[in-house]
Amino acid sequence: MIAICPFCRARHDIPDPAPASGLTCASCHRRFAARRQPVTVTAEAMPGVMRIERPHGVFDRPVVVARPAPALAATAETALRPEPGEELEPPVPPEPDAAAERAAQAALSAIRRQIAAAPATPPLAASQGHATRRIGVMLSKGGVGKTTTAVNLAAALAQAGKRTLVIDADTQGQAAYALGVAPSCGLAELVEGTAGPDEALFPARDSLWLLAGGKALAGLKRLITRKDFGGERTLAEALAPLDARFDLVVVDCAPGWDALSVNVLFYVGELLVPVALEAMSLQGFSEFLQSFAAVSRYRPQLRLSYIVPTFLDKRVRGPAALHEELATLYPDTLCPPIRYNAKLSEAPAAGQTIFEYAPRSPGARDYASLAARVAQG
Repeated sequence: MIAICPFCRARHDIPDPAPASGLTCASCHRRFAARRQPVTVTAEAMPGVMRIERPHGVFDRPVVVARPAPALAATAETALRPEPGEELEPPVPPEPDAAAERAAQAALSAIRRQIAAAPATPPLAASQGHATRRIGVMLSKGGVGKTTTAVNLAAALAQAGKRTLVIDADTQGQAAYALGVAPSCGLAELVEGTAGPDEALFPARDSLWLLAGGKALAGLKRLITRKDFGGERTLAEALAPLDARFDLVVVDCAPGWDALSVNVLFYVGELLVPVALEAMSLQGFSEFLQSFAAVSRYRPQLRLSYIVPTFLDKRVRGPAALHEELATLYPDTLCPPIRYNAKLSEAPAAGQTIFEYAPRSPGARDYASLAARVAQG
């Protein structure tokens, strides 16, 4: 049996009968409910197919429409296939419940306390000559769009003529997948000394290079932790010679907090934090601020330069209200939000950036705006 996710329209082969507890999309990782409904194409009934519905109520506009098949041999998949070029509006997500709203407010209260306790930020030192900007895309919470943001931000900067390097500091190695490339070596080999810069730097697009991550980074973490002293500067020392080659370096960090995350904080000079507008992401942001404050005592030049709200859907009251709260707390560092757009979930599967996959989509416009903001410094 075939089910289609109402959020990103990914198809899934599911057992018959479908789980009563609902389904989780393997592409966008959102849960949705489903009920079985037969689709009739002629006098004879076809086998049952799944009609996908929003968890709380029916869509104002159906996402899946059963169309009569031209022959008796039509399948359920053919009946559910949208018209070519049809752009379906995403369903309205449910409003957060009272528990989620209380958790979000608690996280915002913790963020306010950390802002009040933070020391004054020292002024930026004037740059002399060519200075490569190093930007870390980081948050300890997963699923907030870090890799999507890092790849598409770097692609937009490269299109603007900036020599840009993407460093994948995640053992999942999703940056290479999102760009549709398969480097033979990357960050781990460069830092360990088994590959030189010319071997490790992979030209992914015009003016865009990739220093790939992957499972080999697990060995690099062990190398860092075994050092008696100076382990936190391992990455900075190994990557410093690359500065002359690039205008900007964008580091895609893994979720969580480990030796490699600390190394990234001792390497980059600016931080860009994607924050999904929901309670768990705000809690992760609050925890990240504590870690950021601890490292800032040893690296006062480290800046929290950009906060990027992600998955914004203004049709839902809860995320829009959280966005207004963040705008009040961070009036200077909050960037224009990245709106929810299914094309952003589909593009990595095609090995393309959002500008290649859907250049006229809201996601492409939002990341182009973010790149313009970052390019201004």
